[in-house]
Amino acid sequence: MQEISLIFPMAGQGARFGYRFKPFLEVREMSFIEAAFLPFRPWLSRIAQVYFVFTREQDTTHQVSARLDEMFADVPFEAVILDRATEGPAVTLGRCLESENISGPIMACDCDHALTVDGLMRAAENPDIECALPTWDLDGESLASWSVAAIGGDGRIAAVSEKALPAHGGCCRGIIGCYYFADAARVRRLIAETHAIHLSDVVARYLEEHRDVRSVPVREAYFFGDPARLARVASLGL
Repeated sequence: MQEISLIFPMAGQGARFGYRFKPFLEVREMSFIEAAFLPFRPWLSRIAQVYFVFTREQDTTHQVSARLDEMFADVPFEAVILDRATEGPAVTLGRCLESENISGPIMACDCDHALTVDGLMRAAENPDIECALPTWDLDGESLASWSVAAIGGDGRIAAVSEKALPAHGGCCRGIIGCYYFADAARVRRLIAETHAIHLSDVVARYLEEHRDVRSVPVREAYFFGDPARLARVASLGL
């Protein structure tokens, strides 16, 4: 069984937090990136390498490399430093895959949530699954905050859309930003061919090619990607 490359694209500008460097903001008395990584710690034996991707300007301004060395001294990781900001997370991921020549299975995760990843890691053990997405019940949620998946009765994802319900039947759930792909080379190629901005754009192409894309329902997660969500986590004492 191949080990997974775990990638955290962190080159965003943090506009919702006043353009502060979001991965180093705090939740539950730890940084966002530490909180996002915490659920993966029990699975370190399945992870070949961790990649944190950010810009040279961010590194200079926020001493990102040095602080990551302190936070993750016990974790095999590489700092991937981009010359400039990108248009979106898919572009950031593509640059990382290219510069580090990453192959095999990958998982690309945002740093503004923490979720139980056991189901996702188990899905990655299934050789038939080419892409797996953790999904969340949208009851009470604003669609403006979500990529959305339409899911068939067998757990296969039939369609995805950004901030709207897909024009497809079936149960709809929100996609939590932690994407498993079995083949890094295919992802890299599709990002380049389609000029993808969001990772849901890559998933949409997988669906067009009739590839096996599965939903992994998640019941335990907390989200801190904007000030309102962060305040809600704090108010719940999580």
